[in-house]
Amino acid sequence: MFRQFFGREPDGNVRIIRRGGQMMFTEEGEPGPKEDIYGDTNVTELNKDLYNSQINDRIEPWIVQFYKPNNDASREVREEYVKFADTFKDFLNVASVNCRQQREVCSQASINDFPAVRWFGEDKGTPPEIFDEGALTAKNLGKWANTMMPDYTQLLQEKHELRKWLDNVKGPHIILFTDKSASPPMWKALSREFKNRTALATVPRCDKTGVFKPPLQREYDVRIPQVIRIDPLDETGKVTEKFTLTLKKESISLWLLKAIALGKKAGPQATFKELSKERLEAGDCGPSDSQFCFLWLKAGADPAVEEATRQLAQKYRTDPIKMMWANVELNPSILDAFSLHDSDATDFFVAYRAKRSRFKVHSGPLRFHELDAFVDGVINGGPLEQKLQAGY
Repeated sequence: MFRQFFGREPDGNVRIIRRGGQMMFTEEGEPGPKEDIYGDTNVTELNKDLYNSQINDRIEPWIVQFYKPNNDASREVREEYVKFADTFKDFLNVASVNCRQQREVCSQASINDFPAVRWFGEDKGTPPEIFDEGALTAKNLGKWANTMMPDYTQLLQEKHELRKWLDNVKGPHIILFTDKSASPPMWKALSREFKNRTALATVPRCDKTGVFKPPLQREYDVRIPQVIRIDPLDETGKVTEKFTLTLKKESISLWLLKAIALGKKAGPQATFKELSKERLEAGDCGPSDSQFCFLWLKAGADPAVEEATRQLAQKYRTDPIKMMWANVELNPSILDAFSLHDSDATDFFVAYRAKRSRFKVHSGPLRFHELDAFVDGVINGGPLEQKLQAGY
């Protein structure tokens, strides 16, 4: 009845007094303390106004404990909750609501038992998740929060996964090598903060001892844990810079901002893309593609050729042409398509007009000036003298 009249939870028991035909409600108040218990900690105490602005209209995740300071269970978990907040303070918003002081907030949140922990995701339209992972300890809270945090990173374990990520996602490309089985909380928090500004990836289950290295750990000379920025031109990406400071969120944030600034200064990112099955099916360099495709058919790593193609891609980054590469060892049939199966060379550079099935193979050194002259000659009307072999 009290809730019906006043629209909130009463403070303790309610006594009804009838006088002269009128009925009055008297709140007797709950026994025990009612002061906030999380002052001067990394837990943010929320009043009604803060709850409305930070939780109801949220734009980022929050974890909130609803408690009563006169409740023994609430006071018993205080130390563990503070420990959890100290660990996650840089990665996550950790808050509390004193339900003796903020009865209306707790009523609207349908809180009946104390303490109660809720996860509020970054989408304010989604209902909160309820903590139900056993005892309310810092360890259990940490595990639960880690599973709840949004992860915008890409998990990478094999070279082909790395190549696909480099080709399809705009950089800067940043990779964390970790011995964990998934992205740690700090990396997830950074992936949300820098979403659509950087491309973050995780190589999990790395071996700190260096004995049982997964494929990508073997590919790069990194300690564990390690964060690196890579250039996507090489088949597995070249290390452009290693993060050498302590792995703290604030330091990495500044480093990522620098990487973004350097990328903007350099202009559009220019690379040769892999001529994959997915790209062909999407129409790139396929039968209906009317643009020139310049194909670098490579057999292995050649630093000089890689540097030449890097410069070439940068120069022609705004031209309506496509620059692709394909590994001839993995796709030997591509050599037959361009009548190159009997050649003694290992790498080739081909100008290809797919819609017309016409192509021309560059002759001479695969160096920037020679390749530049070849590309310039083709796009300015040079004839494509050869025809693609039937069946390709």
